[in-house]
Amino acid sequence: MQEILRTLKVKYPAFWQDTYAISHIRQQTLRFLLFAYCGMGVLLAVLHFVQNRSFLLWRVLFFTALSWTGYEMLRRGTPFKKVGHFALICLCLIVLSTAVLYQQGHYLVTFQFIFVILSAGFYILGPRWGLFYSLLSVFLVGSVVFLNQYFRVEIKIQAYAVDTYALTFALLYNYLMLIYIHYFFFKESELANAKETTLLSELKIAAAQARDLAEYKTNFLITMSHEIRTPLHAIIGGLDLLSFENPKNEQAKNLDNVRFSADILSSIINDILNLNDIEDNQTKLQKKPFQPGVVITDICQKLEATAGNKGLALTLNASPELSKFWVMGDPVRLGQIVMNLISNAIKYTDHGSVEVNMRAEQITHHQVQIFFKVSDTGIGIPVEVFPYIFEPFKLVNSGMKKQYHGTGLGLSLAQRLVNLHGGKLDFTSQEGVGTSFFFDFAYPLSQEPVSFGTPALSKDLGPLDISVLVAEDNNMNAMILKSFLNKWDVRFDIVDNGQAAVESMLANDYQVILMDINMPVMDGIQATQNIRAFENRKKANVQIIALTATSKESLESSGSLTLFDDWISKPFHPQILHAKLASISWITR
Repeated sequence: MQEILRTLKVKYPAFWQDTYAISHIRQQTLRFLLFAYCGMGVLLAVLHFVQNRSFLLWRVLFFTALSWTGYEMLRRGTPFKKVGHFALICLCLIVLSTAVLYQQGHYLVTFQFIFVILSAGFYILGPRWGLFYSLLSVFLVGSVVFLNQYFRVEIKIQAYAVDTYALTFALLYNYLMLIYIHYFFFKESELANAKETTLLSELKIAAAQARDLAEYKTNFLITMSHEIRTPLHAIIGGLDLLSFENPKNEQAKNLDNVRFSADILSSIINDILNLNDIEDNQTKLQKKPFQPGVVITDICQKLEATAGNKGLALTLNASPELSKFWVMGDPVRLGQIVMNLISNAIKYTDHGSVEVNMRAEQITHHQVQIFFKVSDTGIGIPVEVFPYIFEPFKLVNSGMKKQYHGTGLGLSLAQRLVNLHGGKLDFTSQEGVGTSFFFDFAYPLSQEPVSFGTPALSKDLGPLDISVLVAEDNNMNAMILKSFLNKWDVRFDIVDNGQAAVESMLANDYQVILMDINMPVMDGIQATQNIRAFENRKKANVQIIALTATSKESLESSGSLTLFDDWISKPFHPQILHAKLASISWITR
């Protein structure tokens, strides 16, 4: 889109330099008027010189000099409206001097000058100033006539008879100039309208191209994320299976390293998709009760090992009163913001520590203002990088010493999520000393939610008494699911498309369906809609979990998320899947 706009600016420079295309026409009209009066002044000066009328010669030279001054002002870049006022004041002085100097001051040339002022005033400065200068010129001439006729006031400096040659020349010159001013203005207006129509048409095409590009980008990201997540799910699932086989210590360490790298890849995919969803206004903030202190504590515990691997101390300082508060908001988005800021701090810090601070700043009966701050003793941010530190794919490097790798999406995503909350992500930094990022959110206070005793996540993944239908078209993913379900003694069937899932649900009874979204023959959304339409209400209301690489935001924006009872992202964690199946088994038993 930016490239298209640059091309249009080169093609139609006048329409981008001025606020409106009409401004360009007004400037050209003014330039012609000033140049024309310079030419008229030179010719009249020659005539008065031949006639040996020295006073009139100096008068003409004076106004010619003023006209040339206006022309030079315009050429040197003075705003055309200022030059326009200058030119119209000079014309009013010409009208006044003509009325004062000549014996018949209100003769035809004077009225021609008034018409020139009227035309130039409206065409160059617009209706308000055009009316002002038109009335001013009439007032000046009218005052001279009124004082002379009714009060016999003689204000003539020197009475000059009208010269026939000068009168004829001035009449013809002004007449031709009036015609040309009107012709030029309306001719340029027609050209401007034609160019403006062309520009508008090209802008519409550019906007359509930009929309298409945005749609292509979104579809590309969705497709690629699914295609990357599917094999990634198989890799992580295979690692999880191996980790449950009681590997040796050295093998367990290697598995953890590979799993850590896979998690980083999964996080990068999620960051790209989240950033795209925010740009497309598809991200909606949830509102549910949670404890901010618990969320931040959990994140710090998860990243403590990562910081420890670099020899860094990760500390959390939270004000004691935060442990009491339950607030209404989106814990997932808050977690993403703080997770990205801490991960970024760890990445750019080689020695020292990363410190997370959170405190309650303002507490009322209805809400609490919580301040969050993540500080590090890392490389800091160079001053020249400040303006674009939040732009995607921008990386801060420490010059000659070391290159820091990554996508550069963490800060951009954090900033946009903070903006989505109505806050502002700010920072202070000194190169070689460290950086602090901080923001604050106002959360409405909430009551502690009632617990219904659903099972929590556990490392002890015991047997489950539940029947499951799995709809999964990828053989590797199906094999991994089959391995875990067998370990948990789950009764299950596996089908490879949505149509087979509908037919299997008609023929059998299941307590839950694990439904993939992108499948051949019939996708998971259509299959779920068909199942929800069953006449048998028990089967129609079966628990259906979307187990898919499709993001939750994409399902929500398309209105499909309401079809499902729950959602699990690929690659999934066995503990999460086990906990959800255990919960359904506990509810439906």
